[in-house]
Order: sequence, then C-alpha cells, then structure tokens
Amino acid sequence: MDATRRLDEMGYIASRRKTPGGRCKPHFSLTFKSCGKDVTFGIDTTRLSRSDDQYFLITHAHTDHYGKSAMLSKKALASDKTALALELRHDQRFEGVRFSVGDTIDLDGVKVKTYHTYHSIGSTAFYWENDLGVRTLVTGDIKDYKDLPRCDLLIMEATYGDPYDEGCVFEDDYDSFGAALGEARVGFGAYSFGKAQRAVSLIRKMGDERPIEMDRSALMLTRHLLGDEAGTIGRLGEYGGSICITSPWSLDRLPYGMKKYVLTGQHYYGLPRICISDHIDFNGLRDMVYRLDPQLVIVYHPESGNSGRFSSFLNENGKEACTLADLLSF
Repeated sequence: MDATRRLDEMGYIASRRKTPGGRCKPHFSLTFKSCGKDVTFGIDTTRLSRSDDQYFLITHAHTDHYGKSAMLSKKALASDKTALALELRHDQRFEGVRFSVGDTIDLDGVKVKTYHTYHSIGSTAFYWENDLGVRTLVTGDIKDYKDLPRCDLLIMEATYGDPYDEGCVFEDDYDSFGAALGEARVGFGAYSFGKAQRAVSLIRKMGDERPIEMDRSALMLTRHLLGDEAGTIGRLGEYGGSICITSPWSLDRLPYGMKKYVLTGQHYYGLPRICISDHIDFNGLRDMVYRLDPQLVIVYHPESGNSGRFSSFLNENGKEACTLADLLSF
C-alpha cells in the first residue's frame, strides 16, 4: 500500500515540521480542505515557533503527547481538565481553547466533536469531516472506546499493540487491588498524573474511606482534578501511613514492613505488581479497529516498535494501516 497516495485520496496531506537544527517535531500534522480553504491540525505535536499557525489537538496531558509547548498557542485545543493538568504540571498558563469533553468546537468552519477515551482525566478523542466527507477520528491513548464513533480515517495509539507479546494481553486485576486494601498498611506505586487519580477513585469506589497519603505532585494534581471525590487525602506521613500512593521509583522510600505494589500493565518493575492499566490491551485495540471500521488506520504512537507490529497485524487481517515511518520519510 502507498500510504501517502491513499491519504491523498482521502483529502489529506501529512507533514512533520523540523526544528532549526533539522530534527523532526514529535508526531505529525494533517492539512485538508474545509469550506474550500486549507486547515492544518497538529496531532499531539509541539509548536515550531510562536508564529506557528496550525491548530494543536492535545489529547491529554501526559508528557509523551507533547502539550507543554502547544498549550502556549491560542490555537491549542484541550479539554478543561487537560488544560488544568497542563497548567499544574508545567506552571504556565494554557492559552488555547478549553472545552468539556462531549462539546463540539468550530475551528474555521470545521465542526470538531469530542469524545471521552477514559485514559486519564480529561483525555479526549477528536472527530471531524473534511470537504470530501471523510470521517476522521484521532484517539490519543485509550482506556475504553465505548463512546467512539465509526470513522473512515482512524489515527490511533498502539502502546500494547504487539500481537506476539504475552505482556500486551491483560485484564485489570480489581480483585487483587481490593485484597491489597485489606492490608493494615499498603503503598501503591502510581504515576502522579493519571494513575494516581485512578487509584484514588478505585479506592473510594471500593468503599474504603481511610485517609490516603500521596507524594507532593500526585497530591496537588489529585486535589485539583478530583476535588471532593478524592475524600480525605494528604501528604506522606500526615495520617499514619495506612494507604500511601507515590511514584513507582519511590516505593522503596516508604516505611519498612508496608506492603508495596506497582499499579501497572508493564512487567519490568522489580516490586510486586497489580495490573491496573490506563490503556486497553492488544485485544481491545484490535476490537476497537474492527468496531469503528475505518478504511485507513494511521498508528502514530509510539513512533516505533509496537506501532509497526500493530500496523502489520492489521494489514495482514483485512485493514489498511500504516505508521508515521510508512507515511513520512526524511
């Protein structure tokens, strides 16, 4: 398949911008016709300069989706929760367009619909049609695709996209998480944005109302993003250490004798893990593609590795797919 030609037939031109030093900016941009004029959407990419005039679609606030510089553009687009998380994480004001997930935003005549992906608080999928009527969906990272619409062009992640890696097939282990809460003192390793808030929400949904102690970054983000839903939370050491949440690499700093678990779908941590992931696994990614039924899939994240393996799987099983490397070469 000639991916560039196929995309051109759908009314799109893909590009990657370069820094003054000649390096490619992350991810990519799409230019297309809307109401007879050219419009460019940056897909989880960074600004080239202050005069960069494209729209920036920010799917969520994790650093590998590059909202830190894009948030300074007045043409950035992010949900209210994503914008807040970016501000808290990077100590700078979000200058773009904020919305509630579910809203439709008009960008130069392009009606962009937004959908939950449930990956992190505020994470958003973007959907629009170009002048050829091609229905286009950008997912960002995905935890649940139940709300996403059918499309013709699907631009998606494949973090767990390797069909031959047993570690890419999993289910969240809520039973083990609940059992861990039965410990008198337990510590969970979780990233400060996303996983920490998911852990707090799970603890409360399971009916545990004990105070939760958190490291500084996770505490700040959880207070602002969950508010009263978090219940009683505080800094590490504030409430006697019944339940603690800190970064996975800081778990060994928690008191000796405390049960400690990393909350992750990954297998490379030395400490015991409980599978609580912010992503769907390979089976979920596969099922999502066939449910949304696109004509073409662009696997844009990660830029190598599992993206290529997932793209190859789709091509071998009746779906046209490509990666950024297939689409854009320099």
